Amino acid sequence: MSYFEGATNEPTVPTHAPAGYGKRVQAAIVDFLIVAAVGIVPIVVFIIGLAAAIDASDKGEPAAGGTMMLLGGLAGLAWFAWQVWLFGYRQGVTGTTPGKRMAGIRLTGIGTGVEPGGGVGVGRFIVPTLVNSVIGVYWIIDYLWPLWDDGNQRVTDKMFKTQVVLDGGPTAPVGGDPIIT
Repeated sequence: MSYFEGATNEPTVPTHAPAGYGKRVQAAIVDFLIVAAVGIVPIVVFIIGLAAAIDASDKGEPAAGGTMMLLGGLAGLAWFAWQVWLFGYRQGVTGTTPGKRMAGIRLTGIGTGVEPGGGVGVGRFIVPTLVNSVIGVYWIIDYLWPLWDDGNQRVTDKMFKTQVVLDGGPTAPVGGDPIIT
């Protein structure tokens, strides 16, 4: 048996094999830990300012802690803007987040293999937040949806015509069945 036996001259293309649920959960946990680690600072600053203000009002003293509450609030807005940039815009442009890079997966447009773009990334970040504010169980449904979906897509992926795929996965002949790993 030679090295080339069984090889064909057919051109190959990336298969864009859907990422499994386990890899998606891995990426989500890493991303959540990053968001929580960065977000703890503005939350703590705001709470300290709030506690100082409550303590001062209980003692009948002039208001205190307002500056810390303001700084905590501004830091919270900066934290949210950073999330929109990193997990929205940048994910749309590069196809990855820190968690996705660690898990070896990336975001692409369905069937294209190309990153969907910054606008789609921001939409994928903002829309679930807005929908969840109206329908409180949306995030639960959205994150569990890939368990029973044939394409391993979230509801949000379906809305924006995106898919999370294995990064640098195997290739298949053009017109052939994709190799699923």
